Amino acid sequence: MTIVAPPADAVTAARYRAALPLRRMVLDIHLLAKRNLMKVMRKPRFIIFSTLQPIMQLILFVFVFGSIAQLKGLGLSYKDFVVPAVIIQTMTFTGVQSGIGIADDMNTGMIDRFRSLPIARASFLLGRTASDTARLTFQVLLLVVTALAIGFRFQNGLVSGIGMIVIAIMFGMALITFSEYVGLAVKDPETVQAAMFIPLLPLVFTSSAFAPISRLPGWMQPFAKLNPVTGAIDTARGLSIGDDKLYKVSQVHLSTAFTRFAITWVIIMVLFTFLAVRQWRKT
Repeated sequence: MTIVAPPADAVTAARYRAALPLRRMVLDIHLLAKRNLMKVMRKPRFIIFSTLQPIMQLILFVFVFGSIAQLKGLGLSYKDFVVPAVIIQTMTFTGVQSGIGIADDMNTGMIDRFRSLPIARASFLLGRTASDTARLTFQVLLLVVTALAIGFRFQNGLVSGIGMIVIAIMFGMALITFSEYVGLAVKDPETVQAAMFIPLLPLVFTSSAFAPISRLPGWMQPFAKLNPVTGAIDTARGLSIGDDKLYKVSQVHLSTAFTRFAITWVIIMVLFTFLAVRQWRKT
């Protein structure tokens, strides 16, 4: 078997990669996504802790906050109110791992090795997005199974419940693109984690996650309504409990919540994909 090496000249090599057929690019993306997943699978303690943490959060929020939170007159238990929020919160913080993984690859020299290989240039970021989306999907399904086991129910039907899962995964993908950009820009794994939590922590806790926006301080409510996390949570919650109950607890209809979510999702995906690609080219 004859192995054809890529051209050594940088300009010629760039043209070589650009000329790769679509099928080859898909195979490259699959290969790098598989590599990322295998890297995770070789860390059993990381898998155990990263799996147990969101489950513990779900149970604690349901039973600890549920013992003091009151949703009287709204015809909704706190359990059904908070589960979609905990799922979106998990997607928010789990997305941080994408940037950490990229920063780790930069520090260990893996990115330099990838650049020397005859693979499509875009396959590195797309492979990372694909593998981390698969990981997020597993976590969402695990949380949903756990929630069902402790009494949570899809009050708006199974189809809408599946829609809630899709919304959570889509939001996780948006956070992956943001995390990839931060990882490429910051380049240090520990700093990436700190840098990501600075914007994400206030976004989660100034949203409609754990209390209706009407119960937040007056000065915080306008920000909470425009918060992209609120759009994702209200959409997921509305699909789970139905439009009528969503309006009772959040004073917003499902169609409005979905529109806000769709707009912010597109903005985040387009903006940070562009920034991540530009940063990747500069790296």
